[in-house]
Parts: sequence; C-alpha cells; structure tokens
Amino acid sequence: MKILHTADWHLGKLLNDQSRDAEHGLFLEWLLTVVKSEKIDAILVAGDIFDTANPPQSALQRYYDFVSRLFAQGDCELILTAGNHDSAAQLEAPKGVLHSLKTRVVGFLPEDPQDRIHYLPNAENPKVAIALLPFLRDHDLRIGKAGETAEEIRAQLAEGISARYAETAQALTEATVTCPAIATGHLTVVGSKTSDSERDIHIGGLGSITPGHFPAAFDYVALGHLHRPQATDENGRVRYSGSPIALSFSESNDQKEVRILTIAEGKIEQSALPVPVFRKLSQLRTRTADLEKSITGFSEKAGNLRTWVELIVEDALLEDNLTERVASLIADRDFDVLKVIRGRSDSLVSLSVDEVTDDEAIESLLDQPARVFEHLLDQQEQFSDGEVAELKLAFARLVEIEAQPELIETA
Repeated sequence: MKILHTADWHLGKLLNDQSRDAEHGLFLEWLLTVVKSEKIDAILVAGDIFDTANPPQSALQRYYDFVSRLFAQGDCELILTAGNHDSAAQLEAPKGVLHSLKTRVVGFLPEDPQDRIHYLPNAENPKVAIALLPFLRDHDLRIGKAGETAEEIRAQLAEGISARYAETAQALTEATVTCPAIATGHLTVVGSKTSDSERDIHIGGLGSITPGHFPAAFDYVALGHLHRPQATDENGRVRYSGSPIALSFSESNDQKEVRILTIAEGKIEQSALPVPVFRKLSQLRTRTADLEKSITGFSEKAGNLRTWVELIVEDALLEDNLTERVASLIADRDFDVLKVIRGRSDSLVSLSVDEVTDDEAIESLLDQPARVFEHLLDQQEQFSDGEVAELKLAFARLVEIEAQPELIETA
C-alpha cells in the first residue's frame, strides 16, 4: 500500500489580505495527479485543513470539490484529523456524507482508544493500522487547578499527551495488531524548526514534547502544525510533512514536500516528493539609497503565478514615504510587493513595540494573541508566578473558545 502524508493546507489563508486560493487550487490539482501517478491508496492530512474555525465559502468549496473529485477519480481514501486552526465540530458535521465518499474525518478525540484506530484496506485483512489523534486540547490532557506553576502545567500537558498516545498504543496491542502502525498528531516537538506563520498551540509553548513521548509501537508518526518539512529524530520515525505552500515570507526558501509511505513486507519505507512552487514568495532586503537599484534588478520568478515580495528597507524611517516610491518603481514589473518593513525585520520576534514602525507589521500581531498577552503580562509587577500561570491558562481558554464557539457549552 501507499499512503501520502501531508498537513497544514490552511485553506482560506490570507497573506497581507491577499487570497491564497489560486495556489491551493493548483496544489490540489497537482495532488490529484500524484494520486494517479504514484498509485496512492490513502491521503493522510494531519490537521489544519482550514486556516480558521470559520473558513470562507471559497475554502469550503475548494475542500468539498477536492473530496468529490478524489472519490470520482478512483480507489483512494482521504483521512483527515483536526488541527488547532480547525473547528472540530464543523469538520465532523458532514462525516456521515463524507464516509460515503471514502473520506474519514476525526475532529474530536474519540474517548475509547479502540475507536481511534483505522485499518487499511479494512479491519478483516489489515496491511496498516492508523491511530487517528487530532489536535489535543487542554481538556483532553489535564484538569487545571488554581495556583499551579508553569512547570507544573508543562509537566501535566506532556504527561497528558504521552498518556493519550500510550493508551492508543495499548489498544493496538489488545487488538493483536501485527501489521505496521502509524499515528497522527498535531503538536510541537521540542527542537523542531518553526516559521512566522505558526500560532502557539498552548500558551507559552507549554504543550511541547519530545520524540520519546511517542510509543515504539508506532512505526511512523505523521505530524502537522510546523510548516517546515523535517524529521524530529535521527531515524525519521517522527516527522512533519510541512505545509504544501509557503504560508509566510519566512518560508520563502523552503522546499515544500509531501511524504510517500510505502507499506510492504510488514515494514514502512518513506520518501519525499517535492511540491512544485506555484507562486514564489521572496524577501528583498535593501537600504534607502539602493532601493531603486534593488527593485529594478530583482527578477526572481517561479511558478505560473506572479511573485510576491516582502521588502525590508533596513535604514528607512517612519517619515520616509516608501509606499508611493515603491509603487512607482514596481509599476511595470512582473512581481508585486505585498509588504514593506521599515527598519529591523526582527521586531515582531522580540515584540519590542517601540521598534515596530510599519502598520502591516503591527497588524500581523493580531495573529499572535498569546504572545501579545504574554508581552503585556511581562510589564505587570503585581502578579505572582502562580497568578501569571492562571491568567495564561484563562487566556488560552478564551482564545480556544473564540476559535471554537461550540466549546462555550463546556467552558
């Protein structure tokens, strides 16, 4: 059998108010051709199918169009688990209909570990078992108590994640499964490379774990959440497929890929299949005196869509009228400048608000509420460590409810 591991599609994603729908359409079209050429038996999507809990109609249409076309194309199953950006309720709402289209969706963590296991091609003659674990929310992992320190919370979250995977591995043992086993996950593994386009899953990064938290019963762990393709351990057993398109300018030089898992003779062999660049994202760094030369000399292009550029003018001041000047310089060029950053480009990383001089840079902080809240807490002196930890947890719950309105009933 052949299984394709992908993740972090983020359908409905915007980059500086520009839709990524054209790129997603080209990727999904390419994916359909790969299913044919590689004779793929199942596509495994490890979370963040959509960019928001309430995606635009264009993203939903893109999703359902792909589901129907994949079904019509032939014998390939689509398996999706929810990520932290997805609404678990929305994903699972049409699962009865989707099941008839050979699409299996897991939004909420099934309570019974046996119900988390899916067999391919079937339970009667399995060649591979897939443990379907979606993004694990705080209530899946622990019961919070007042006065807990950050270290206590971190330990509880790690223990909770480890317990969910351990009990799922035990369910495989109880089912006397002898075929290779795959587990899914949508979380952060310590030491992995991140990019600017990921949101913190748990406040303060408290939900990070190590590769050792995944039981040896799983021959491969298909991860989502981090957008750079990478292995988290030496033998590549625990791996992120990465996003299929660059979701931020910090990913402009990444080679995107999907993973092909070949199950044969009781083993899993894996390989990378590069994803074509449908639209090039580029970072152009210059100084005020060299602005015209840098723009007129820039000619980087890839894919069949216009290149998008993030322009960093390192010595520009707030009073410099860059907008009109850049607009006139790119009028006849074959690329678009989506973002102009004045001064140091690492101001968002440090969250030193005094250094942020570009309106677009400030707006991008809205996509990082946890970091903004932590920055605010750092300025306060009246709270103890225990109170800070409680505030972070409360804020995390508010962010989760805002993204998943259906959780209000259980809040």
